[in-house]
Amino acid sequence: MPGKHDRIIADAAKAALGPLGFKRKGRSRTWFADHGWWLTIVEFQPSAWSKGSYLNVAAHWLWSEIGTLSFDFGGRIAEHVEYLTDGQFTSAVVELAEIAANEAQRLTAAFADLSKAAEVLLEAAQVKSGQPHRHPGWSDYNAGVAAALVGQSDEARKMFTRIVASPAPPGLVLHQAAELMVKLLSEPAKLREEVTSLITRQREELRLPRLTMPTL
Repeated sequence: MPGKHDRIIADAAKAALGPLGFKRKGRSRTWFADHGWWLTIVEFQPSAWSKGSYLNVAAHWLWSEIGTLSFDFGGRIAEHVEYLTDGQFTSAVVELAEIAANEAQRLTAAFADLSKAAEVLLEAAQVKSGQPHRHPGWSDYNAGVAAALVGQSDEARKMFTRIVASPAPPGLVLHQAAELMVKLLSEPAKLREEVTSLITRQREELRLPRLTMPTL
């Protein structure tokens, strides 16, 4: 059963995030803003050890079709704030909510359109590729999809090929997704159609409103 500290979090989140278009996911501590092809996610993550909250803010790309929310770009931006008293926790959570709102607005500006998203994601993927013992992952796939959608086929191919060429167990979803995108790179219209379909299915899985206009 939700405690008083949960209500304090909900009130602070609503005040700070509501004006930015965020909605609460059920009765959880997760809030999201819907941008059509991606979501901004804010999570006031609970601790297994004490009452309180961490703060996670991230972008979730809806072309992944994984059926769940994931922190695709971003993550934890504030460490655990413990509930001690109502007054102390209210003040602390109001500050967390304001931090979340500021970070959410930063992400919205960074990913205002697909061209900006491709630029940011490709740069991040290239930085990660230089890290020792790092295997390709969904960050490469997301960068590849964004690049492909804005006509940067060569960069997209590098991202997808990196995934396909890496060791993986048979049937891995990530490899299957990358293999399909490689095949579609020479047919931009079909690739865009496939990505739109992926977004539609992921939105359905997450029970988001059905879009009446094309997402991309």
